[in-house]
Amino acid sequence: MFPEATQGELPQPESTALAHSERLRERMIAAIDKAGGTLPFSRYVEMALYEPGLGYYSAGTAKFGAAGDFVTAVDQGDFLARAIVTTLAPRLAAMADPVILEPGGGTGQLAKDILRLLAERGLERVAYRMLEPSPDLRARQAELLAPLIADGARVSWIDRLEPASITGAIIANEVADALPFDRVLRTESGWAQLAVERAGREFRWCQAALNHSQRNEIDAVCGDLDGPPAPGYASEIRPLLSGWVAALCAALAAGEILLIDYGLSRREYYHPQRASGTLMCHYRHRAHGDPFIYPGLQDITAWVDFSACAHAAHTQEMSTAGYATQGGWIAAALETDASLSGTLDIVQAARLRTLLLPGEMGERFKALLLSRPPGGAAPLALPGRDPVSNTHLTL
Repeated sequence: MFPEATQGELPQPESTALAHSERLRERMIAAIDKAGGTLPFSRYVEMALYEPGLGYYSAGTAKFGAAGDFVTAVDQGDFLARAIVTTLAPRLAAMADPVILEPGGGTGQLAKDILRLLAERGLERVAYRMLEPSPDLRARQAELLAPLIADGARVSWIDRLEPASITGAIIANEVADALPFDRVLRTESGWAQLAVERAGREFRWCQAALNHSQRNEIDAVCGDLDGPPAPGYASEIRPLLSGWVAALCAALAAGEILLIDYGLSRREYYHPQRASGTLMCHYRHRAHGDPFIYPGLQDITAWVDFSACAHAAHTQEMSTAGYATQGGWIAAALETDASLSGTLDIVQAARLRTLLLPGEMGERFKALLLSRPPGGAAPLALPGRDPVSNTHLTL
């Protein structure tokens, strides 16, 4: 059901990291026992990533870049920020008091790049708000952005989304994939969830009946497909995704939402040939498929169903303004970026290739632009939009 991996194939954690992981393991064991012997995988992921003081995103370990477990588009220079600013600047420039909200801002580097590029366009008046649940990452963001704040940049942090509180743009880069998700299996008798049980102190998969939210999500997915997958098919569902997108839409009074992540439209995601799903774990730049290794020390993720994002936006009366591969979008946006001139050096060229090439981030990552234009204005265009995939999003 997923790529095999063993602890022997991965770098050995230091003793302090192992002790940290064992503390989280104890808490997970207690949660499984309290639940009667099985735990939904989404709850396991939630604990592995966000358990206070112990989860992957709640503890103070390096996660991004060469010193962490994986690299992001932000680690490849300011090309992503340039594509974002090129896309959103026309709307922000037309607003009297525009605001950008970035949920889950990572190290803060994307915010730093965006604010610099906006200033180069004379858009210093754009306020930047960040919604960051991780105390560790929030502190890193504040430290990185402190010089900009001292120079007058309007940066602040919020603790929750408020309805109709943002007029401008919401940017979510690699956030949706970090939402907890469930694993499901098509059996001879129907659908089952792949839950988590324990054998002593080790965790393993087990089958269990679907709960109410899982059943509703499966019904929604299958309603958009030509028929249910064959027995033996395993994949992921993310019941929290639609509610999260709807909350972002509700927070936007007017403007655009830009979602950037690795993912697919629903028909591509649940294609019969993708019979093992997209579950993937990252530990010190090694990708593998075993979420039970080193809980709390590795990222656990799955690709994003962009059709679910589009459907949720439509329920909030927002339109799908564009959907493109990251490579197509960034390449088209950079072609119109007048501030990017001259020849790239070898390092810059290599980083840009990582963002654009199909074998790297170019096709796996997508950009989805959702729009609520102010005052009857036209929706923004997304450079490099793929009209065929965009049609698939509105099944």
